[in-house]
Amino acid sequence: MTGTTTTAPLTAALQQATEMVRTLTPQQLDDLAAGRGELVFRRAPHAASTRSSAPTRRPRPEVDVSADVAEINRLGTPGEVDDYLHQHDGRFTVPVLRQIARALGPTVLTTGRTKAEIRRDIVAGTAGFRTRSAAMSGGAWAK
Repeated sequence: MTGTTTTAPLTAALQQATEMVRTLTPQQLDDLAAGRGELVFRRAPHAASTRSSAPTRRPRPEVDVSADVAEINRLGTPGEVDDYLHQHDGRFTVPVLRQIARALGPTVLTTGRTKAEIRRDIVAGTAGFRTRSAAMSGGAWAK
């Protein structure tokens, strides 16, 4: 056995086995050495497993991406979009925010790596984009 993942458990197991062998009587040691006895592993009934088959994770609330996209599109100002995203921060993990950003369309960047970056991109690509567009079309062009 090689590698760092097996070294610590192997060392601990050898220490446990050494302690157990030291409790054997001289006759038991002779029988074991001569091949007339054997060591048997048996999980202790009261021992809890230290490893699980899957990591324990907190259940995440369900997210309806299409409903959140519709709500974000309904909001009129960048501040409202930012407030909405912060209010639902617990539901909006980075992967969920990326899904929302992709569903919002091509005006929203999906390159952010952190929650803050993706939130900023969603704000800028939705209400921020509409606000900038309205300012440009309603400015000098309106005269």
